[in-house]
Amino acid sequence: MKRFLILLFTLPISFSLFSQNPDFTKYNNEISQIQNNIKYFQIKKVNEQFYMLVGGGGNVGVFVSDNDVILVDNKYEIIEDILMSSLREITDKPIKYIINTHFHHDHSDGNRAFGKKGIPIISHQNAKKRMMEDAELYGGILEFIKDFVQPKYEKNELPVITYDSKMTLTEGNEEIELYNFGSAHTDGDSVVVFKNHNIIHTGDAFVRYGYPYVDLNNGGSIKGLIDLLSSLELLCDDKTIIMPGHGDLSNREDVTKLKKSLLKLYNKTLIGLKDGLDYQEISESIDETLYNNETVKLNYIKSIDLELSRKKL
Repeated sequence: MKRFLILLFTLPISFSLFSQNPDFTKYNNEISQIQNNIKYFQIKKVNEQFYMLVGGGGNVGVFVSDNDVILVDNKYEIIEDILMSSLREITDKPIKYIINTHFHHDHSDGNRAFGKKGIPIISHQNAKKRMMEDAELYGGILEFIKDFVQPKYEKNELPVITYDSKMTLTEGNEEIELYNFGSAHTDGDSVVVFKNHNIIHTGDAFVRYGYPYVDLNNGGSIKGLIDLLSSLELLCDDKTIIMPGHGDLSNREDVTKLKKSLLKLYNKTLIGLKDGLDYQEISESIDETLYNNETVKLNYIKSIDLELSRKKL
């Protein structure tokens, strides 16, 4: 999520902990801020059939086919009217279905509005599973990122079509491929490829605000994210247009830069941990990272250590 600039995690949390009194205070506060501060979206035209809606949550991909519209992600329920107003500036065609790139609220909270309208929603099977329970996102030590609980979705707000590793859809002149490459940002990420137009929506598996968050509480993996970026590179050529989960339109070179920087940080962390260095010493050994922010580096190092510790359990 773009509002947070630090990545920290706690140990896995059992959903049963929320069975009595889940605390949605931080979720509700964020919803209120979105409602009060977001009045419009920026519409970025990619070509005559593709647009990207920016602001108030994750980037929404808009594909206008001959008769219908396909949305990739849908931001927040509370600003559904703004999303629809922006969409109507592009086209008056009806929404045929919505693809969720993952289950985080800034990308899929709109399900709570669109699902009730009977618009079919598509996601990876793990994303749907996460939506069916109250879920603590990310975790962390600092107060502002700790204990952020996303409420479960009602039955009529959930995806109605899911897949395992790959799914192919045909819509007008376009073949749409959905890929899940395993644990990365979460364990239910979908990379959405519009094959004939050479456009890819990545969700938060690739972003432009810095290193992507990795939700270790909900199946995410830093090593898995690096592997996903390698797979994403293979799906691209020099002309591929990438819609990131947050940030500006991108290309394969941007993906490669992020992957190389993350891989360097990951490998240096493994070496430092093996040599018995503390987090600060490991951070000082890592230079020339793409986002050379000391706090971000430290929290990624801590998270890599946590991920490795969990695998040993």
